[in-house]
Amino acid sequence: MSKRNNFFSLDFSNIEIKEEKYINKINKLFINNNLLILSWMKNIGKLNLVKEYLVKYSLTNKYFYFNKSNDIENKINSHIDLLKLINNYIQLYKIPKIIILQNISKIKWIKETISYLYKMKYKVILLWNDIQIWWIKEIEILSKINTNKENIINSLSYWSLNLIKQIEDKETKEKILNLIVNDIFLNSIFKDLSVKSIELYIFTITFLSKNNYFYSLRELQKKLNEINKISLKTTIDYIDFSIQSKIIKRCYKYDIKNEKEITSKAKYYFNDNWIRNSLSDFKLNKNILIENLIFNTLNYNNFKIYSGLNWKFNFSFYLKKQSKNIFIHISETNNKDELKKEVNKLNKIKLEWKKFLLVESIENLKIKKLIYDNVEIIEIYDFLEKFKQK
Repeated sequence: MSKRNNFFSLDFSNIEIKEEKYINKINKLFINNNLLILSWMKNIGKLNLVKEYLVKYSLTNKYFYFNKSNDIENKINSHIDLLKLINNYIQLYKIPKIIILQNISKIKWIKETISYLYKMKYKVILLWNDIQIWWIKEIEILSKINTNKENIINSLSYWSLNLIKQIEDKETKEKILNLIVNDIFLNSIFKDLSVKSIELYIFTITFLSKNNYFYSLRELQKKLNEINKISLKTTIDYIDFSIQSKIIKRCYKYDIKNEKEITSKAKYYFNDNWIRNSLSDFKLNKNILIENLIFNTLNYNNFKIYSGLNWKFNFSFYLKKQSKNIFIHISETNNKDELKKEVNKLNKIKLEWKKFLLVESIENLKIKKLIYDNVEIIEIYDFLEKFKQK
């Protein structure tokens, strides 16, 4: 604030270029597009990515940044107010190379501002989740987490937020994570989307966190209603709100035999393990956490992800990415004979793409042969390393 009178200024101290993947994506899209939306969970990483972009392309003194959440005096309430602020900036400094606008959906007639900036050929980054504009390119900033055998247990439960990695005490770590979750719910759900019953929403999202099954929306509503009275419309709204706010992702099943997507039922994965785990008081079933972590790793690597069905065999994931398709099943058996049955079921998928059978410990299963035709048996930790997020 002291550097830029009446304007919000960004702190570039200690900024390291870590998100090359998304920085390059932003730069590539800016070649043919002047407007971009960066979306992800509120307060998780979007602004840091913008800072990295500005540092890399030497724009740290050539940007205009406005965040409505920092407008403490509530002076910017309309399209005109915001344009006046941009004009004041230009008079004091110069025309910015890039305009960054955050949390601006509550400003009246904000789409007029966006249209004006587009016509004036400004390069603009919008940081938000709660407005969809079909003609603006959107980049979803997915969580990046690097796992290895040393940090896997911590990553399963607590993810890898920089703040949390610095905290050793388990109780303190969990308290801070709960505060972050509450902040996300408060700003992304309760305030932005005007949820009427906070308790009912938390009940719904907590139920999803503990249950790793496929439900139709009607089935989900009936399950919830057995415990706590809730309508079908409210259930649908809460699911939609959670997807829009990037808290969860919906995963459908794909029927390999009939080559079709099955959308009548869905399973829901949380975009960060620590949110899912915190809703269960950090006592969530380990198998659910492992599956959720694998889903997020695959999602970061830009696969189209389904659960798989081949005849009567339900397997964990079917991945599609251009011409590269992969089949994955996470085994929970400790019996070598049962494991071989799962190998055979995977091999019955006639398509000649790669198939992985994931186990927690090859040593405990006492198996030596790890390749069966197109099926490779691999430990979960080694699989995560193979698909390491870059």
